[in-house]
Amino acid sequence: MITRLLCYALGIVIGFLIAVVYAQHGGWQDRYTNETGMRCCGPADCKVVPVSILTHDGIKVEALVMGIRVTVPAQSVHQSEDMQSWWCRRDTEQLPSNENVRCLFYAVGS
Repeated sequence: MITRLLCYALGIVIGFLIAVVYAQHGGWQDRYTNETGMRCCGPADCKVVPVSILTHDGIKVEALVMGIRVTVPAQSVHQSEDMQSWWCRRDTEQLPSNENVRCLFYAVGS
């Protein structure tokens, strides 16, 4: 009986800890900033999408995000750590545009 209660309590604690990690976004993207020093990701503004880097001159990066051409500061573009390309948006209701890219993460080879 006591063992069963301890197992239930342990399960609740583990579930709570997992929820806390995900609520903080907890992703590797949290370590990155854009050109203004703002963190790349908020609670729900990063999305896995196709990203292709077209040009990168050290100052600006021209990329295709979901097939839409955008130009963003180079400090807002980073290599992905999970082999997926990500678009971190300022406005989750809008399509990619120069103004609606907080950060881009590109997968190697994209």
